[in-house]
Amino acid sequence: MSSNTTGLPPTVPVSELNATFGVLLIGFIFAVTLYGLTFFQTYIYYSRFPSDAALSKYTIGVIWAVDTATTTLLSHTLYYYLITSFMAPFDELDITKTFIAENALAAFGIFLVQVFYAYRIYTVNGKNPLTPAVISFLALVNLVLGIAAAAKISTRPLFYNFVDHIIEVLTGIQYGLSTLCDIIIVLSLFAYLNQSRYPSMKTIEGWYEYLAVYFINRGTCFTILQLASLIVFVAIPKQQVWILFHFVTSKTYINSLLLMLNFRNVYKGRGVDEEESLNQRNLNASGGLTSSSRTPRDTTRGVQFGAIDTESKAAAMTIGLDTIRSGTNIDDDEASSDKHRPNNSDIDMSDESKPGVLSGRRGAISIPHAA
Repeated sequence: MSSNTTGLPPTVPVSELNATFGVLLIGFIFAVTLYGLTFFQTYIYYSRFPSDAALSKYTIGVIWAVDTATTTLLSHTLYYYLITSFMAPFDELDITKTFIAENALAAFGIFLVQVFYAYRIYTVNGKNPLTPAVISFLALVNLVLGIAAAAKISTRPLFYNFVDHIIEVLTGIQYGLSTLCDIIIVLSLFAYLNQSRYPSMKTIEGWYEYLAVYFINRGTCFTILQLASLIVFVAIPKQQVWILFHFVTSKTYINSLLLMLNFRNVYKGRGVDEEESLNQRNLNASGGLTSSSRTPRDTTRGVQFGAIDTESKAAAMTIGLDTIRSGTNIDDDEASSDKHRPNNSDIDMSDESKPGVLSGRRGAISIPHAA
């Protein structure tokens, strides 16, 4: 028996597989699921807001391309570890170039989202550049640290112990500053987007709107996830559990941004920001806000498909009224009564001079004299 088993690789304990390949597989499943949401939300954005600002459309295009690239790189990484190197011992697996590139691209995607949120804060805080500048600076530092960490990872030969002291410091500072940046974003959005600053803003109603606005659009979800990534990495940096959060975090950032954009109302092909679209005032013909009585097309929900404008509704009401009239034979009754009414040639025009008599197309109508 010993001669038949000497050539086989040593058996890896199940606990080690769960802590390594199991974590990678679970993280990949969540990452691919979130990428599906990214793809769908990107389609919604370009379909509903064709007249949005060119900068916004280009930014969303770049973010989608980055997310697509990171998903492709993750797919190759998992295929290499779980299929190509299936029989290789875990402590002999090397670092793949796709894993290194994914780390750098994920940091770039988070940078784009944080800068976009910084610009969003700039539009709602009276165009005060202080807070957006701080957020942009922190986002840039996070990007530099992420690229530096990826470069350092490329020098490590093996996957199971690639987190050395330098990578631990770089990634720990990166996650910490990213968490701080996210907290500033969330607090700023909650501070500026409220009833006291925008009195006409409509109160959020229903669990769906609460979840979409306060948990996702404001950035609360990716802030919590980034904080969890920081805690797990600092607590157990030598284990691969933190990679699960790493796979999911960047895609959570991107989906939060896309949902914030898609939740807006649409007016003439462009998105109306939350502080405008949730209020009770209305849009004028130029796209601004006015207190006129005309109601915009979308005033309650952010994501609405097949919305009908006022003119279409009026046309539908006209058709409905004509149908009702036809169904009740109103026109037929009038037509039958017209057969018994005299035409213009039967009317004695001399009666026009008589008091109390009116002549017309339908005939003469007698009006009684006052006593």
